Amino acid sequence: MKALLINPIDKTIEEVEFDGDYKQIYKYIDASPFGVVDIPNDDTIYIDDEGLFKDKQHFFIHKDVPTPLGGKALVLGADHDSGDSTSVHATRKELKHRITFIGEQKVDHSKLGFTIKAWEDA
Repeated sequence: MKALLINPIDKTIEEVEFDGDYKQIYKYIDASPFGVVDIPNDDTIYIDDEGLFKDKQHFFIHKDVPTPLGGKALVLGADHDSGDSTSVHATRKELKHRITFIGEQKVDHSKLGFTIKAWEDA
């Protein structure tokens, strides 16, 4: 099925094939585990769930998401009745108009609402 890969490092959006195996999402976004953000048109963004833990990260903004998103992301369609992924509904051009690339940013862990040191001591 058709998916769209957002790469904030290269500032590109490219069409890719998704075979339906969730492990392929890890490969596309270079991350595990992933988080999910629903966007209009029954599409879903799969994003690095631990992206904010990195000292430096490349970010982008999607017009329909209230916070910046970090790292590579894969956009797939969603069948909310069955819970299955489908081909992405948005076109590359439509998605491009909804995305703004921010570039690499240093992440200030002190503003994330918890103490990183606690994680390091665990």
